[in-house]
This record gives sequence, structure tokens and C-alpha cells, in this order.
Amino acid sequence: MAKAVVALCSAILLLGAGFHLYWGFGGRLGAGVALPQREDGTPAIEETAVGAMAVGLILVLVLLLVLGFAGVVRLPVPQQLLNACIIAWAFILMVRALSWSRYFGLFKQVRTTRFARYDTWFYSPSCLLLGLGFFYLALSQAAD
Repeated sequence: MAKAVVALCSAILLLGAGFHLYWGFGGRLGAGVALPQREDGTPAIEETAVGAMAVGLILVLVLLLVLGFAGVVRLPVPQQLLNACIIAWAFILMVRALSWSRYFGLFKQVRTTRFARYDTWFYSPSCLLLGLGFFYLALSQAAD
């Protein structure tokens, strides 16, 4: 089961990282629904290539963390630190998914924008799946 969770989490992280890096390099496909929008449809956050690249690189690092934690790649980090990082990211992703924020999260207030629809159906559920997957991995390792 843990291998399937690692594979699913890795696929989600790779897809997310790929899109963010693509946007960082100037790609436009999907960019119209990549950032939270106010009720009138204007961006709530300024779009920058640096921001997109930063998120993409963070997602790549989290992917490496998952692969290192699972033993797929060898990282020069103690397993206890990898476990602590997996738990920390599980919390971060769960907070993102279950946020009561105005513009994002399953309990967001603004629900009528294009971004909000994508957030409801894709972004927040992906964060929820990742968070739950990370918790599962950490707990399954603790049981070993």
C-alpha cells in the first residue's frame, strides 16, 4: 500500500511542479486559473515568474523528500529528519486544503470565480490527498 501512496503523491507533486515551472518559464496554458481571484475576477495575488518558479522548485524538493523517505532515492539526511519533514508537510498541505481562507481551501468564502471552481475540484483535493498520503507514510513507517 505504501508504494501506491508514494506513486500517487509523486505523480501529483510532479504534475504540480511541472505546471509551476512551465508558468515560471512563461507558459500560458492554465495560467488563467492558477491564482486566486477576487469576486470580480481580478487576481488576488500578483502573478510573477519568480513566484511560479519558487513554488515549482519547492514542489520538486517535496517530491525528493517523498522519494528519499520511501527509499527510492538516497538522501544524505537521517530518516528521523525525513519523517519529521513528511509530518510537517502533511500538516501544511492539510491546512492548505481545509483552509477557511477567503480565496482558497475547501471552506473558502469566494466560490464564484474560475479559480475557485478549480480549487474546489482539483487544487484543494490534491492538497488533501497529499496531506493524507504523507500522514499515512509517516504512520506506516512508525509501525515498522
